[in-house]
Amino acid sequence: MRANVTGGPTHWRANLDELKLGVGHLQEATEQTMNLAGKAVVAGGLLSGVTIMTPQGPFIGANTVALSAGLVTMRGEVELLSTGVDAAIAAYLETEQRITTMVNAAATPAAIVLSIVGIATDLNVPNDVYEIAVRGTVDGVWAGVEAGFTGLNRLVPGSKYVAGNVISWTMDLDENMWDIPPAERTLGVLAHTVGQFGMLNLAPYNTTNVTQQPGENGWQDRDSLTNGGSIKAMQLLKDYAYEEDGVTVAKIQQDDGSDAYVVLYSGTTPLGDDDDGPLGLLQDDAAFGATGVVESIVADSVHVEDATMEILDQAGVPAGATIMTMGYSQGGTHALNVAMSDKMKGKYNVSDVLTVAAPTGHRRTDDFATNFVHIDHEHDKVPALTGASNEGRINRTTIEVKGYPEQDIEAGIFGPEHNIGLIDQQLGEALNDPQVQHATNIPLQNIETKMGGAVAIQQFKLDRQQAAPPHHPMQSERSERSSSEPAAPQKIIPVRPLPDWTTGTVRNLAD
Repeated sequence: MRANVTGGPTHWRANLDELKLGVGHLQEATEQTMNLAGKAVVAGGLLSGVTIMTPQGPFIGANTVALSAGLVTMRGEVELLSTGVDAAIAAYLETEQRITTMVNAAATPAAIVLSIVGIATDLNVPNDVYEIAVRGTVDGVWAGVEAGFTGLNRLVPGSKYVAGNVISWTMDLDENMWDIPPAERTLGVLAHTVGQFGMLNLAPYNTTNVTQQPGENGWQDRDSLTNGGSIKAMQLLKDYAYEEDGVTVAKIQQDDGSDAYVVLYSGTTPLGDDDDGPLGLLQDDAAFGATGVVESIVADSVHVEDATMEILDQAGVPAGATIMTMGYSQGGTHALNVAMSDKMKGKYNVSDVLTVAAPTGHRRTDDFATNFVHIDHEHDKVPALTGASNEGRINRTTIEVKGYPEQDIEAGIFGPEHNIGLIDQQLGEALNDPQVQHATNIPLQNIETKMGGAVAIQQFKLDRQQAAPPHHPMQSERSERSSSEPAAPQKIIPVRPLPDWTTGTVRNLAD
């Protein structure tokens, strides 16, 4: 095929998802039937009471009891079936994951070497090799640390668990350190450390409407979408992928006269002067700069989520509206995080997510109501940043395009394969392949059917506020202020719970 397609309705994992969904529908139907059974018992009792003086009274009562008993039995059988299906799916996935873990462990040394060669030369290394290298390196480092605490635990039972809680407490983590997978653990430690030394300004945003030539309703009309290189949704994202620190809201008229809305997040803001060094990189206050990368991967875009809710309110998007989130590179990670947030889903109907060249593999979800589509290039290093690949689910599809066009493509720090124009062009070619077209038809059409109407936009710029100055980690916070001055609440970088993160590995947490 001209592209690798993982997930979607034609993927093998779709069978498991459909099985789980089918059992869920059966449980829902059973609950509804039980409600009807309760009403039938009441109605039957009343009817038998009315007809007690006739021969039909006992007959009605007996049949009502039989109906109720049969439905109760069916409910128990459905619950038993559900438990069995869940256990079978879990066993299958665990076995598949253990096999993958062993293969990855064996491939890690070679993957590390290939990754170094790929970074240092023009050799095109597949991004799954970078994933294995990142994952294997992080796991290897933490394996030594954990082995030391496991040895201590044998001498002092319970010491490993206590140490994990103490370390998590000092770093404001949400759970025991050993219950957090190595990749997230590492990113959380780094984020907390640089934050404590004042090298990371993770703070909320101010939002400014910068729409040019808006109409009386605040929206700027623009040309309708065309297919261009590949699909209409890609053309919309391309137009706003490089807006510096920008969030664009597009309103698209639907066939039924209603409006659907697209929230578009731009990619990483170009880095500052080389003279600034690594410290200047981290202290960059650009909304979607290096600090934004940390927020998107470690903190689930918590401040971007708040800014998005404010932007949608400013734009006049009504509650209950259909929302699609789309983003390129770092913006794609923000798009996924915001779409998965309870705050967003609680107010709007989040129908689709489209990400391009984004590191999104560390997030997983059992939300079957949203259509997730990820488009990457097979040699792009950025999607491998977290050492994890996207899940293949019935409603989560990853299209990994291949190849390069004949003409030269602008290459930034991550090479031409991170260029959204190249990805768009190669996706257009890949969709001419009948196999790719068949595997991606449903997820892409779910998005494309919403792209055909008149389009209007509003544009917003994010400006990061200044976080409260952190106290020196080796100095008492109270010594830095007067005894009468109340303690200011410290900003905590939240780390998501274990079930919401996947690194593609299975670890034995015994002992």
